[in-house]
Amino acid sequence: MSIVALLPGDGIGTEILDGPVAYLRRLARDGAPVELTGPWAYGTSGWAATGSTLPDDTVAACRDADVVLSGAVGTHPGITSAECPNPEAALIRLRHLFDLRISVRTVRVPGEADVIIVRNITGGAYAGPDQRVESDGTGDAEDRIVLNPRRVQEVFDIGVEHARAHPGRRVMSVDKASVYATSRLWRRISHATAGATGLAIDDVNVDRAAYELVKYDQLPAVVITEGLFGDILSDIVCARAGSPALCGSATISPDRRFGHGVTALFEPAHGSSPHRTGSRRSNPTGAWLALVDLLAWCPDLAALDLHTRVRGAIDRVLDKGAPTYDLAGPGTPVLDLDQFNERILEELP
Repeated sequence: MSIVALLPGDGIGTEILDGPVAYLRRLARDGAPVELTGPWAYGTSGWAATGSTLPDDTVAACRDADVVLSGAVGTHPGITSAECPNPEAALIRLRHLFDLRISVRTVRVPGEADVIIVRNITGGAYAGPDQRVESDGTGDAEDRIVLNPRRVQEVFDIGVEHARAHPGRRVMSVDKASVYATSRLWRRISHATAGATGLAIDDVNVDRAAYELVKYDQLPAVVITEGLFGDILSDIVCARAGSPALCGSATISPDRRFGHGVTALFEPAHGSSPHRTGSRRSNPTGAWLALVDLLAWCPDLAALDLHTRVRGAIDRVLDKGAPTYDLAGPGTPVLDLDQFNERILEELP
């Protein structure tokens, strides 16, 4: 039995999960090995409800769950950033509490194959506050980036796993080896991985990678890179795809120790969009793509091949020409969130 903790979060977080949650509840009613708990509060809305961006009840629920399905963390209607200045800290704390140290983002690019960006997420440039020195505006600020070879190798191992599922397509390792010692370590491990696996891995400086992701006709299957570089490059690929809503995000622990708390967190990669909250216009594709990854991650659900069914439904709906507002051209009829979800659910047995 896979236990899924629902953490809708802020802004459009709750509504963006409506379709995937409806499908999970249908699976549970039909006897599939899945149980949903929550919704549990976190982020700005959690702070408004409890005074904490990550309430104790939410942490406890995550300790009892196998995975998290999250909506969005960020600004929430009616609550200013002065009142709750750093809601994203809740997500960062969850990652550290459960050692969710590798990010895998899947971007669906219309007319092309997916691009998968694999990066470290709790170390390197995204290390904890103990690696930072804040400035009062007069003294120096400092962000310390430290990469451990074993942790870098884990990122490459996950990247290789995804690359083997897409034979014949390009794999990029992105760094800035001309400047950073951490990037020279990254490149050394890239070469070792290529030698050990026989996989062709192209080493590309981050500035060149940004150019190629915008300009080249053919996109790579997999981009393996450090956390900050990957954050930026994934948004470039989303721009190429046409919308940040075409990206699903998984933050995982490669140890996969089921039965010991959350092993992964799945979410759309876009923000909380407080100005669209309640409009029912948002594009839920990223939430559905996150659900695909969740269904593939949990062994008992993966055995039912549910992830393949859901991904097929997403592709069929989008390929039939069912644009939401962010993908529609001038004068093109658009689907709202509920209509899009209805079409996906109709495609699923």
